[in-house]
Amino acid sequence: MAKLMKQTILPFVHEVLRRRYGQLTLLSGQGVTTGERVEFELDGNRVRCVIKVSSGGRISFGKSEGKWSGLDACDFVAMVAPTSLDDDDHIISFFDQRTMKLVFDANQAAQDEAGMGHLPNWVAPFHEEGRGPRGVGDGFGDKALWSEPLIMASTPAPRLGASATRTVRALTIAEAKQGLAMTFGVDPDAIEITIRG
Repeated sequence: MAKLMKQTILPFVHEVLRRRYGQLTLLSGQGVTTGERVEFELDGNRVRCVIKVSSGGRISFGKSEGKWSGLDACDFVAMVAPTSLDDDDHIISFFDQRTMKLVFDANQAAQDEAGMGHLPNWVAPFHEEGRGPRGVGDGFGDKALWSEPLIMASTPAPRLGASATRTVRALTIAEAKQGLAMTFGVDPDAIEITIRG
């Protein structure tokens, strides 16, 4: 998925994680988009989560010196992907590190056995037919700790020459803050909304 799409989706994923776990700290690093990794408190401990976004369904972690880059440094993976190859609706699924390591280790072992161990590891939460050893590990979606639909609150601007009148759906405060935060490039927590009757 293009970086622009990831940047568009990340604030909505952050909002879901905030709703479930409270305050987030957005992390960055070399080669890591700010907000692609987050930290929050869970059961009294600070934990790290990497966010993976995929329009086609597959995600990847690179392996170097026996470690999964990005995966070994986190406790959880939040994944945004469709539920199948033919689905345009995306869901957010939340996995623990152990589950994801088992998936990627199985994929690497199958590729090694087939003499394909030099190829990158790409796995999908749903099954894809005909992938052979490269598809080992696919279908892990049911191992998520939780999943929910990705709901992006956006209203497209009218086309040139089109009527300025458009239908706008009702928004929650959180959705309104998320949209305004994206518009102004700030954290949603920096947005204050006052409603007058």
